[in-house]
Amino acid sequence: MVTVSKPKEREITRVPFLHQSLGEIVVFHDEEGPTIDVTIRPEGTEQFAQFGLVPIEAHQLADELHRIADLAQRAGWTPAVLTDARAYLPGMTDEQIIERLDRLYRRWDGFVLGRRGMLDRRAGRALAAELHMETLERSAALVEQHAKTLSGIPEMADRLSELRSSLQDVRQLFAAELERYT
Repeated sequence: MVTVSKPKEREITRVPFLHQSLGEIVVFHDEEGPTIDVTIRPEGTEQFAQFGLVPIEAHQLADELHRIADLAQRAGWTPAVLTDARAYLPGMTDEQIIERLDRLYRRWDGFVLGRRGMLDRRAGRALAAELHMETLERSAALVEQHAKTLSGIPEMADRLSELRSSLQDVRQLFAAELERYT
């Protein structure tokens, strides 16, 4: 394990590389300006790597890593995963499913796939609950859009009140379901 020490006088910062058991990053001023030194030394191994970057190179590396991560993530949405997700998101196209999987992946810090690379059941239920909540919100908006007209009809006023109450009950149900999965 790398012990991250306090920054020295010319150092700007010193932080772990991903995790303190992997290495560290030290940012400091040298004769030519700010420099970023990366040391990778995984705990329990003889492996060692060290390299330096200037800020623009660090930005370029970050951009490239982001691009590669997006490609890798997209490759994870295999036909089998999309088929599995379709059970929770019926009628959606692959692109719509991928968009939802990507959002959930970011919110859950990547923990969307379960055993054998298939969609985690909790993730599927969270996707379904989101979809149902969106449908409910559209329905509630339509009711509210026409509420004034409907409340003017005496036989509809009570039914409108019941409908609003039912929609609120279902909203609370889906909100609780979403809370369980986030």
